[in-house]
Amino acid sequence: MSTIREEARLALAAKGEVEQNLASLPLCPPLRHAAFAAIVAALVATPVLPLPMRFVALALIFAGIFLIVQWDKRRLGVFINGYRRGKTRMIAFPMLVLILGLYFASYYFSMSQKEPGISIALAAVALLIAYLGSMLWQRVFVSELSAR
Repeated sequence: MSTIREEARLALAAKGEVEQNLASLPLCPPLRHAAFAAIVAALVATPVLPLPMRFVALALIFAGIFLIVQWDKRRLGVFINGYRRGKTRMIAFPMLVLILGLYFASYYFSMSQKEPGISIALAAVALLIAYLGSMLWQRVFVSELSAR
């Protein structure tokens, strides 16, 4: 019969083994980062669309998120939330703040100023931020797992 302490030690060892296995997997392909970035850019561009089309775009964005989660589950066996504990939060939260700022600016320029071209430019900036942020997040995640 094992003690609680032994069971906890075994659970921690198993957790460490899973983390090392995740860290040793090949990095996400550039297409995966691009898919995430495209979803973020599409979100930032939605204020340009007429209201009924905005709802269609949002439905497609949610479908895209679902497909990315499924892609990750097939590739890794699990989906890893971007807002997880650890150093990756130092990537995720600033990226979230930047993207939200771009979205609100897109909304302002598209709705109040009637300048949809600026919203499209902001979506392009969001695409770049999301792509680079996704790659950086992955590097920090893998290095964090490798350090344990």
